[in-house]
Amino acid sequence: MRTAAYARYSSDAQREASLEDQLRNCRAYCARQGWPEPAVYTDAAVSGARGDRLGYQRLLADADQFDVLLVDDLSRLSRDQSECSRTIKRLNFAGVRLVGVSDGVDTARKNHKADVGLRGLMSELYLDDLAEKTHRGLTGRALAGASAGGLPYGYQVTEVGGRAIHPEQAEVVRRIFAEYVQGKSPRQIVAGLNADRVPSARRGTWAMTAVYPDQKRGIGILANPIYVGRQIWNRSHWVKHPETGRRVRQDRPESEWIITEQPELAIIDAATWQAAQERMRAAAPVRTGSGKQGGPGRPARYLLSGILRCGQCGGPLVVVDRYYGCATHKDRGDAVCSWRVRLPRARTDTALLATIQHQLLSEAAFQHFQRAASQALKQAAPDEAGAKRRLAQAELEHANIMTAIKAGIITASTKRELLAAESAIEVARAELTQLRNYQPTQFLPRARELWRGIVDRLADHTRNLPAARTALRELLGDRITVSQNENGDLYAEIAGSGQQINVVAGAGFEPATFGL
Repeated sequence: MRTAAYARYSSDAQREASLEDQLRNCRAYCARQGWPEPAVYTDAAVSGARGDRLGYQRLLADADQFDVLLVDDLSRLSRDQSECSRTIKRLNFAGVRLVGVSDGVDTARKNHKADVGLRGLMSELYLDDLAEKTHRGLTGRALAGASAGGLPYGYQVTEVGGRAIHPEQAEVVRRIFAEYVQGKSPRQIVAGLNADRVPSARRGTWAMTAVYPDQKRGIGILANPIYVGRQIWNRSHWVKHPETGRRVRQDRPESEWIITEQPELAIIDAATWQAAQERMRAAAPVRTGSGKQGGPGRPARYLLSGILRCGQCGGPLVVVDRYYGCATHKDRGDAVCSWRVRLPRARTDTALLATIQHQLLSEAAFQHFQRAASQALKQAAPDEAGAKRRLAQAELEHANIMTAIKAGIITASTKRELLAAESAIEVARAELTQLRNYQPTQFLPRARELWRGIVDRLADHTRNLPAARTALRELLGDRITVSQNENGDLYAEIAGSGQQINVVAGAGFEPATFGL
């Protein structure tokens, strides 16, 4: 019996010890059942309404490596009813039994769907009620002129909901506005701040996004009206996309905005603010047709964008003017990353794909993988004898209880013990059936199919870019670091493998920089 346990708590306001409390309950349950210690998956300070939790995603990816998953209660797995239902179906398909230690959920029981549905609905209602009460409280704070959100750069907290101007940071805000009005771009302003070692709000380096103005949403220092003494709250809210599960920002109508004048918080004068807004409007891109402008979180448009990483700072390489280059250097300046090499996008894509197909997707590479996989499958062969012993023990306990009942020995716990014994027999028989159906030889033909699928998706990258990017990540992971050796030649290295792919040397790369 292979077991796993998942634990999660929601926010920084909760304790790290909450994870250990949940895991202790799961371990105790395993001990009572005679099961081995569970493998552990955790997520700290992350909402159960999110499906992109790292521990949760690792758990789902490893589902074929265990037989039973334990959670303290079902809400730890997910607070989204549809997400929870999908996950349980996925676990059932993989032959994994889900047990809620504290709430009694057990997918080995026939009526488990009713339990799951009811508890999932309760979790969703809890989140809806919490969101409504939180928004109601923040609305009251905003109407009273108090802070109802984060603390913008340039201010400091004086009391709960109270703010005051931070003298040193206020000077930086004035510098940003003055340089922008004088004609500098946000990228040039940020490069200057980093060159002068001016700390950002988080005491690190500045990014262009902190300064760049988004007038529609009122974010970015240059577009935030708080600096002229006007607080605008309730511009937008976050909702979960029904298909992707990602949180998406949606704008609220202006009639729902709450605007309060806070003249004591003004850092710049009205004339400077007006001059900055006029320059933004003059520099705004002209929209044509009904197409939407790109924005944060939009799908990648190029094969290797964001997958390639800078060998100097580790930042992503992105495309500007047909070249891959370091986004950190582009957005933060030489003071943060001085890597100025530009990689022609088309030649880089072609060279890297050719090398991958020749070195990693060749028949020889697959044969090596097949030998290693066959050896690993032999070592992981299931213990059928142990499953038989567990079934025999469960049947013996059931027979003893039935003998006691026939002899008239009935106690208050007899019914519970009988049900537990019957459940143990059912689980043991299912486990034995699963082990007898275990056919590892079926894996290798499937591996060949998956291998071929990766080759096909990469070959079709010009027509189906998302599929090709997914195939690259499945094969190489999320990081392919581009670096220079002692001879000045460029090479790509797969994260965690130590394997170097000489795909960029001699491709005509230019030691130039993005224009600031």
